[in-house]
Amino acid sequence: MTVLADRLWRVRAGVDPAPARIAALEQLAARSSGGQVIVEPNRPDFRHRLRSCALSVSQAGYNTLLETLRANARAVMVPYVGRKETEQTLRARLLAERGAIDIVEEAALAPETLAAAIDRAARRPRAARVAIDMNGAERSAALLAEWTGALAW
Repeated sequence: MTVLADRLWRVRAGVDPAPARIAALEQLAARSSGGQVIVEPNRPDFRHRLRSCALSVSQAGYNTLLETLRANARAVMVPYVGRKETEQTLRARLLAERGAIDIVEEAALAPETLAAAIDRAARRPRAARVAIDMNGAERSAALLAEWTGALAW
């Protein structure tokens, strides 16, 4: 149980979830939450909801993490580690060290560890904005232009 147990929770089932997946998640939510969980596909107002949420729980994909930082949302991230994935864990650990997010390693994920991380994050004030250049596409394009301009063709 978490200090946010009485809140309404929204579970995003993905960008294009199969109807069977939504139905299974809705049944699980109905059995276990007493109507406090809404299951839905991704929504166009995700960024707005992220800015106004009490807390976000998600994986640590690049876009999700940047949107969470931009929204200055309290967050618990569970980095994906399947197929020997390492970039989500690296990114999440670096931001957790800076106090921007809380992290639960996938290997330690259990109801108790997730609830404890949610409680820690919910009790903290929103983090100060982390000084990160979030214009990666523009910066990458500028670097490529600089590097290719420096090459002697």
